Amino acid sequence: MAVKKSVQAADMEENCPTGIAELDSALQGGFPRGSVVLLAGSSGSGKTMLSLQWLFDGVKRGENCMYISLTEPLFKIVKNLEAMDFYDRKAIEDQRLKIIDIRVMYGDQFYGEKVMEFVEDQVKSANIKRVCIDSITAIAYNLKDKAEVRKLIFELGRILTSLGCTTVLTSEIVDTKERYSVYGVEEFISDAIIKLDQVRVGDEFQRILQIIKVRGRGYSSEDRYFRITPGGITVFPKVKMPLGYPSTMERVSTGNAVLDQMLGGGLFSASSTILAGTAGTGKSMLALQFLSDGLKQGVPCLYGSFEESREQVLRNAKSCGWDFGTYEKEGLLTLRCVYPTEKFMDEHLAEIQAIVERKGIKRCAIDPLSAIASAFPEDSYVNFAKRLNNYMKARGVTTMFTSSVHPDADGRGRGDRHLSTTVDNLITLRQVEMEGELQPVLNVVKERGSTHSKELRRYDITGDGIVIGSSLAGYEAVITGVGRKVSQTVEEKLEAEFKRFLGPMGAQAFGELSESGVSEEGIDAYIDSLVRGHILRAEDGGPFKDSVSAILQGEGGLPPKLAKKKKGVLGGLLGGGRP
Repeated sequence: MAVKKSVQAADMEENCPTGIAELDSALQGGFPRGSVVLLAGSSGSGKTMLSLQWLFDGVKRGENCMYISLTEPLFKIVKNLEAMDFYDRKAIEDQRLKIIDIRVMYGDQFYGEKVMEFVEDQVKSANIKRVCIDSITAIAYNLKDKAEVRKLIFELGRILTSLGCTTVLTSEIVDTKERYSVYGVEEFISDAIIKLDQVRVGDEFQRILQIIKVRGRGYSSEDRYFRITPGGITVFPKVKMPLGYPSTMERVSTGNAVLDQMLGGGLFSASSTILAGTAGTGKSMLALQFLSDGLKQGVPCLYGSFEESREQVLRNAKSCGWDFGTYEKEGLLTLRCVYPTEKFMDEHLAEIQAIVERKGIKRCAIDPLSAIASAFPEDSYVNFAKRLNNYMKARGVTTMFTSSVHPDADGRGRGDRHLSTTVDNLITLRQVEMEGELQPVLNVVKERGSTHSKELRRYDITGDGIVIGSSLAGYEAVITGVGRKVSQTVEEKLEAEFKRFLGPMGAQAFGELSESGVSEEGIDAYIDSLVRGHILRAEDGGPFKDSVSAILQGEGGLPPKLAKKKKGVLGGLLGGGRP
């Protein structure tokens, strides 16, 4: 009775795995068994390492393998292998993997026919299932006639395929953009072609792999970054998310009550936000404030820094009274601090994905995303940012990205003109010249799916985080960077008195007061409560009330913007930015 083969056994008959998980996935299981595979690339791109890792994987699977070198001596090959985790000395000693320097047998003037006869004899006599010839280019250099070269390569491929042996041919190429072989025939006889290359990014080279061709099956042809480590070649996965992530009406706080009100009640859960602004405008602090709010509620958070060390992030948070170190020890907060160029973009993406899934992250801040833009080509950065954004949304993570822009920019950095259409919210922070000094100004440019405040609002960077004050209703041309005062509004006059009597906390108190709405009697009652609480000196209470009264009487009372709202909401105005 015939025994039905398992799915895994059938797959093994069809495929010849490389032992590199992500490459096998892209190849739909590995190299087609019995095929001729061309590894094309410049010197040092990783062709030999990939070939040997593939051969040692074959040995683990019980297959006899053979590596034929036409470029490097045997002792050098073995020395390089000894540093690799996949190296198995016993496999070489008992000839399960034969490593042969063909020049020892035939000298430097070896001919293609001799190599072909030797390979065919070995494959038949030792039942070889995997062969690597490194490199096919070296054979061709000993033949003067290109027609002979093409004939030799064609015959070699035909013989090995007929013997059921999977063969890897390496090919040295100089111009990796134009061709995959020296003589042109290699790519046509090959069943699969993989191109390996090195590209300079900043001060270092990064390795890229691309599948050019796999005969008879589908495959992924995207560029894939890879790294050579003691564990061998690691290919980093492409994080792809379909345009089908969920949406919710649930809101989460930014950690700042006034900003929440400007956003119509906070950020939508699982939405993404860009905080764009020049250096020193408090983008990082606002992102930390957002995470601090989540941590207080027991929400798992991730802070990814591309510019600051872990110790500096902890210090910055501590200066605002946020004990991130304790949250980190408890496992509620994860800090990932890595320079952009330390890893490939796909490597960054894969590590962030692993943290999100392992820790169940629900709030994330990436600070600054623009650091990636400075380290990589713009199109690669935009692709990275969009995939990261889509992944976070699909996983239900509410995310803030900070982006540094030039002082003369329009609030969006290089590449962010594309991203601003992808993220849900865009908040800009800028420094503008007003009344002879620089003033920080914040505004919500965009909030997808919700109405939001169009106001430009002053804010202060304090020891309690970002404190948002009054609007700039009496100014024009603020966006140009030089705000011109048109007139001082009642609201501005009142805020000035709050700041005069209460100091920096006055801006926060008045900002929240203006959002909730009060009567003149309510303001007086509030001043009395400050005196009773010893926040305001008793001798200052009367003058404070008199100045408020004088402003309101001179202007005909509270403006509709303040008076129309719910009156008498005064509690907690000085309590950490939240009513």
